[in-house]
Amino acid sequence: MPHFDHLPYPSRYNTLRLLGYDYTSTRKLCAVTLVAYSRRPIFADMTLAKLILKSLLSHETLAHIDLRAFTLMPDHLHFLGGVRKPEFTLPNLIGTFKSFTTQLYWKRSREIIESGEISLPSKEVSKSRVENYRQLMSSLLDGRVTLRPEVVELRDWPTIQPESFLKKQLWQGRFFDHVIRNDKDLRENLNYIAMNPVKAGYVSRPCFYPYTGFLD
Repeated sequence: MPHFDHLPYPSRYNTLRLLGYDYTSTRKLCAVTLVAYSRRPIFADMTLAKLILKSLLSHETLAHIDLRAFTLMPDHLHFLGGVRKPEFTLPNLIGTFKSFTTQLYWKRSREIIESGEISLPSKEVSKSRVENYRQLMSSLLDGRVTLRPEVVELRDWPTIQPESFLKKQLWQGRFFDHVIRNDKDLRENLNYIAMNPVKAGYVSRPCFYPYTGFLD
């Protein structure tokens, strides 16, 4: 996992789909942003967040999308990837992902409405002993482990009411993408993905955020 702790917060501009760009190319990568409908912070619910990432990291999704990096924020998803096979297009694969995750959202919404309970991160996290902390930090920075949301303190995490889950739409109709043009562009977008939760104030280091990942 790359180290991003000392980098400035990068700026990145999302654009609509590029005219003339071949979205079936297996050699091209795009930075993609999917936004929750009405910008509701519905992924603040840990159960729903895990369902979305489980779908993103499933064998079915990874068989078609060459996923390189991702971060799931409370109201949007960033990921960097491309197509693995030329018979597919990235917009179509994203459409399939949005459709499947919407069904997961409907099921989770029913559970929340019926119970009136949302699964939020813990506000009290037990601190590790110094020697354990040092060992954990080394593993986190090397990308060998990932923290679970139940055991990390996420500061300024948004609150959301069960009523927000009454809406049927999960995602906004459009998605935003940025075609990766060179190595510098790739690094800037990887930095952007890593630093997004830090910039939002949820964690102090990218490696502490449980909903970020980098793949080979």
